[in-house]
Amino acid sequence: MIGRFLLAVVVSLVLLSLGAAAYYWIAFGSGENLFREYVVVYQQYARVRTVEIDGRTVEQRFHEVEAQPPIRRWEVVLPALLINNVLVLVLLTAIALWYSHRITGPIYRISKDLSSALEGRRGVTIQLRRNDEFRDLALLLNRLLGVADECLSSSDESEEDSTVRNES
Repeated sequence: MIGRFLLAVVVSLVLLSLGAAAYYWIAFGSGENLFREYVVVYQQYARVRTVEIDGRTVEQRFHEVEAQPPIRRWEVVLPALLINNVLVLVLLTAIALWYSHRITGPIYRISKDLSSALEGRRGVTIQLRRNDEFRDLALLLNRLLGVADECLSSSDESEEDSTVRNES
C-alpha cells in the first residue's frame, strides 16, 4: 500500500517536471528561446548624503538602482523546481509512513489477538491505540469473541453436567 502511494507521488512529480519541460519546449518551438533569455534583477538602495544649502547642513535622501548580473531564466526555474519536487517527495513520504502505521498496526494487533483466540485462549479482547483505524472492526470482533467465549463456556458446563450424570 505504501509502495503504491509513493509510486503515485513519484509519478505525479515526474509529470509536473515533464509539464514544465513541455512548457519550455513549446515556448522554444514558438520562437522564444527561454534557455537563452536572461532575467535581470535590479536592486534599489536607499542612500543618505549630507549637503550644504545656504550655509546649513542638510541630509538628502535618494535612491540608487543597481542592476545585478543577468541570470538565465532556466537557472532560476530549474533549481526551484527540483527543490520543490524533493521537498514534496519527502513530505508525502513522511505522511504516508505515519498514516500506514495507523493502518498496519491495528491489522497486526487484530491478527495476533485472533490467532491467540483460535489457539484456545479465552477472554481475548482487541485493544487498539486511540488514533488507529479499524476501531469499529475491533469492537465488532470483541463482541464476536465474547459471544464465542460464552458459547464455549456453556458447552463446557453442559459437558461437565453430562459427565457428572454419567458417573452417578
